[in-house]
Amino acid sequence: MNIYNIISKAYDLLDIVYFNEIGKSPRQVIMNMIPNSKINILDMCCGTLSNTITIANCKPDTKVVGLDLSKDMLRVAKKKLYKQQIKNVYLKCADATRTKLKEQSFDYIIIGLVLHECSPELVKGMLHEAYRLLKDNGHLIVLEWEPPKKFHQIVKFFPLYLGERVNCKTFKQFYTADKALLFRKYGFITEQKECCNYSIVLNMKKDIKISPTENQ
Repeated sequence: MNIYNIISKAYDLLDIVYFNEIGKSPRQVIMNMIPNSKINILDMCCGTLSNTITIANCKPDTKVVGLDLSKDMLRVAKKKLYKQQIKNVYLKCADATRTKLKEQSFDYIIIGLVLHECSPELVKGMLHEAYRLLKDNGHLIVLEWEPPKKFHQIVKFFPLYLGERVNCKTFKQFYTADKALLFRKYGFITEQKECCNYSIVLNMKKDIKISPTENQ
């Protein structure tokens, strides 16, 4: 069985286990960062649309494109859209480093819980593509895991941490990295940082002084 077929069936459990504790939910943080206006949003590597389905539902003026390479993930996402009768989300099966979407066509791009699983070359390719697709005043919002502070949260997070360490060689380096500094290398300036129980959300603005060929 395809690994993404397995993951797609349990992907939303992350919200139940790690995002429903007392404190800031990263999904709500992302929601608050998106304005109530007619804007175009790209959910890059959207999975089952966990990051943007609530945005699309509560902010009908937005237009959301959910992009993922996994047909299994998109199949689950499509079922969610049908069940909730959401009409302003469009799904696209494509490589996040070569989307074939129009340059500077999005106001916001969201990448949630993806980059820690990627090789440095893949991270570079995705961020270069995000830079290309964002309008000059566009924003990149990234949700990623961060080391929890409280003891009971460290214990609760450990199984996921261990699983990520075993299955992903790049996880530890990305998990502990200065993420704002990392994204600055690729042309994104952090304007807002929100720390949640197990994660961090960065709201970054595209730096138009850096060309796509320069942000190495």
